Amino acid sequence: MLTGLHIAVLGGDARQLEVIRKLTELDAKVTLIGFEQLDSGFTSASKELIADASFEDLDAILLPVPGTNIEGVVDTIFSNEKVVLTKEILDSTPEHCTIYSGISNSYLDSIIAASNRKLVKLFERDDVAIYNSIPTVEGTIMMVIQH
Repeated sequence: MLTGLHIAVLGGDARQLEVIRKLTELDAKVTLIGFEQLDSGFTSASKELIADASFEDLDAILLPVPGTNIEGVVDTIFSNEKVVLTKEILDSTPEHCTIYSGISNSYLDSIIAASNRKLVKLFERDDVAIYNSIPTVEGTIMMVIQH
């Protein structure tokens, strides 16, 4: 169970929907950013614009597989909002907040280092690579549940 954990899911594609479903099923408090056009039945998850979101009580931020681009923009197919992950956002999270991404780049690595947060690159882990080769999101779900 993930009761008591607050996880923000920033952007992503249809693969994130299964992750969101599993997180809510396991009783995590889930905030969806970059999903305002999603009409799915995630009644226990709240949708917010990035400008309105509060990051002060997050335990984890889950990014899509590509993470961000080199300007910090997160892919969103369920939104017209430009979602940008910044150092200021990471600085506003608690020190224990962990960021999960499939892969990383120089931008993401630099803001993670500057904010002194932990980044878990899911596709660098053998257990996720094995699960993902099927191709499913079980590996990502497994990591979110374990951490």
